[in-house]
Amino acid sequence: MRTLALTALLACLLLLGQPAQLQAGCGCDKPPPTPAAVIPSAAFSGMSVTLFHPGLQEGQPWTVVFRNGGASAEVSTTVVSKRDLTDPPDRQSPPTYQPQLVVPVPNLSKGPTEIEAFTDTDSFVVPRESFTVIGKPVVVSEHTGKFLAKKYVTGIGSDGTLYVSLGGLNNVCEPMEFKALARSYPLRFADGAVVMFNSQGFFIDAFNQQSADHFSIQRVDGANTDLLNYFRHSFVQYCADHQPGGPKAVDPQDPNRHLDGTVHTDYSTLIFAISGRLDNQTIPQAGEVSFDLKLQTEVTDRNEIRAQEKGEEAGMTASN
Repeated sequence: MRTLALTALLACLLLLGQPAQLQAGCGCDKPPPTPAAVIPSAAFSGMSVTLFHPGLQEGQPWTVVFRNGGASAEVSTTVVSKRDLTDPPDRQSPPTYQPQLVVPVPNLSKGPTEIEAFTDTDSFVVPRESFTVIGKPVVVSEHTGKFLAKKYVTGIGSDGTLYVSLGGLNNVCEPMEFKALARSYPLRFADGAVVMFNSQGFFIDAFNQQSADHFSIQRVDGANTDLLNYFRHSFVQYCADHQPGGPKAVDPQDPNRHLDGTVHTDYSTLIFAISGRLDNQTIPQAGEVSFDLKLQTEVTDRNEIRAQEKGEEAGMTASN
């Protein structure tokens, strides 16, 4: 199921066009997550996930058990009725609501995790292949700097996908460049196999030919792992629009919607799903992994970077 979900995310790349269109398409104009029993398919402890099942009824009490290896944790919750993310803001017809189980992920080991939900009259199971507990996000801010998250612990899914998350981006409005390196972890990224989604399960971006101007993977001399480079354009307008009283202020009764009924895309936390191979050409083993995560951030302007690169190229041509 998770493999299908990632395939669907990659299919969304067809919506990405030239850089100018990419700028316009960012913000809250993102395709909704693919329907699944649990959304999103990867989350860290304390983060909420949403479970879907035909037998859910509003107000009904359910018990949700997360099982990872020999450990388990139980969460009690009640079914809520929330507006479907795929429901358009059509004021001429009543909105569509759907019963859902919204639960926080308990503190468990990282890696593939089975989810069982049951009530007095019904039950269902989300297999471990469909959900992965990952590490808590590395929190960033709107500053240029270098960070080292020593012994960063995260999860690898059943299919060998490595997950890394960034948090605090709701306070980052200026354009920023991010460079990340998993030091001491010999992973070479597969071509085009870096997908980014948010805490709602919305597809945000991915590395491919169309995103090459702001997303790149580099081989670093002397390093046995690849460098991930991501440029995030200005979110100044997005931040202004989402302030209280702004045209895109978030509905306090439903954080997935704006007050005008349109869908809200949350950028406070982003999750990177990375596929690749180790030095021995095998995919990473499912479960928990630890490495030193080296992160470099820079508040910048991509136009200035391009101008500088052109200047350097012109200088090289003159000297030749």
